[in-house]
Amino acid sequence: MSSNAPAPATPDASQSQPQPQPTDPAPAPAPAPEVSSHSTALATLLALLHTPGTMPAQLLTTLKALPARDAVLAAPPPAGAEDALRPGVLDVAREDGAGGVGGLFILSARLSGGSTQEVPLEWIEEFCRRVSPVQLRFAPERVTLLAKGIVQYAEARNNLKIAIPSLYDLITRFPPTRSLLTPLHPIFLTTCLTTSHFAPALPILAVPITQITPALTPDLTYLDHLVYHYTGGCVLAALRRFAEAHEFWETVVGAPVAPRGLVAGGAGAGVGGAGGAGAGAGPRVESTGEPSALQMEAAKKLLVVQLILHGKGQALPKYTPAAVAGVRSSPYGAFVKAYPRQVDVLRNVLSKHGAVFAADNNTGLLKQALARAPRWAIKKLTETYLTLGLGEIGREVGMEDVGEVRRVVLSMIEHGEINASIAADGTVTFADDAPPAVGKAEVERVLRAAQEQEHVLRELEREMARSREYLAKAVRSREDPAAWAGPEEEMGGAQGGVGMWTEESVF
Repeated sequence: MSSNAPAPATPDASQSQPQPQPTDPAPAPAPAPEVSSHSTALATLLALLHTPGTMPAQLLTTLKALPARDAVLAAPPPAGAEDALRPGVLDVAREDGAGGVGGLFILSARLSGGSTQEVPLEWIEEFCRRVSPVQLRFAPERVTLLAKGIVQYAEARNNLKIAIPSLYDLITRFPPTRSLLTPLHPIFLTTCLTTSHFAPALPILAVPITQITPALTPDLTYLDHLVYHYTGGCVLAALRRFAEAHEFWETVVGAPVAPRGLVAGGAGAGVGGAGGAGAGAGPRVESTGEPSALQMEAAKKLLVVQLILHGKGQALPKYTPAAVAGVRSSPYGAFVKAYPRQVDVLRNVLSKHGAVFAADNNTGLLKQALARAPRWAIKKLTETYLTLGLGEIGREVGMEDVGEVRRVVLSMIEHGEINASIAADGTVTFADDAPPAVGKAEVERVLRAAQEQEHVLRELEREMARSREYLAKAVRSREDPAAWAGPEEEMGGAQGGVGMWTEESVF
């Protein structure tokens, strides 16, 4: 064989490899049997909602018997079906249908059950704005669940303030009257306080709470009452509406102590800026028969706001529990005792116990009281002296700068806090306060307010006259005068008895 014979060809490596064959796309994973069954059950429920003549009572019966109800309600919409929460799919505004109740259950399940189905904020707001209040009242506990779900929805997006419009719509539309306390009140107020959005809370706070209706608010708790009034006071104080804040905190301080035993937990007890916790709902807890922590916090704030309003501490409400009244023995009591003349002592108390005041979130309130101390001290001087020099006033109230004393005195004269004049040589002459000028419009306004209060009191009297418990006591009192409960028993006693706030008799 010749040596120059061509060598055998080497096969191309690319040609030697087997070529991939086209394959069919992998089939989509089948839905989990549980999810599929939930969607099927949801389809059946939606068909019932769209059936003419379906009434809320019928729907509630069906929902009550539905296994894994919330999982079904939070399931994805059936294939080819529109999302029931999309505006217009359910007629939620009708009073005589079941669309409002159905939408309420579905939306609350989606927001509270960790559903993977995203709900646009616009859908939530549209539902709360349009849903029939009559429909909401068929499932009051579900309304509370919806409110908590809206808060969770907003918190998950780190934007709690987006919950306020929907919560406002619920709290203004669900109760038949604004004077009825509901579990929505503490949730809404806490959200407003947490976000420092105070204006939406003012229309709610402007209406005094005079009614509790267990049939309409079966999940209302004693703590809801405390949280609402405590948080309301914080909102009003943040707006420097101290007289109104005083009323709210006084309501908390003078409230009867929850009886020893199980007491249902309420909404979170406040916010970071005002002392307290979050906006959620707590579990049922064992009451020790001692005052609530909120009562203790309200008492501290009440003492300070009394200084701002009146220049001195005042007596706490008659039925204040003894443990709550004990805050006078705390650093707050030392501050009250030195107010307003001993400015150096006030500063020392504020400095020495700064950590305590900061932990209570009351430092700002105390600083406002300290800033007003010279004004109250000057006002007290008018009760003793007819004339004083600016320098003498400064020494009396602990102010070294005569120019600052002049500025404060002039400000007090301008605001009508004192009736005085300043001579060219710096002599201040005090005079008796002139009687306030009251115009016709002011008289009419006061008369209207008095008539409104008279109407409220008359309605409360009528409600009391229809109370079985009240009538039974009235009958027993005729037979045995000692059988009629005295004020201490009726209000729970200064030491915090059972009184009228037992969960069984009220909530």
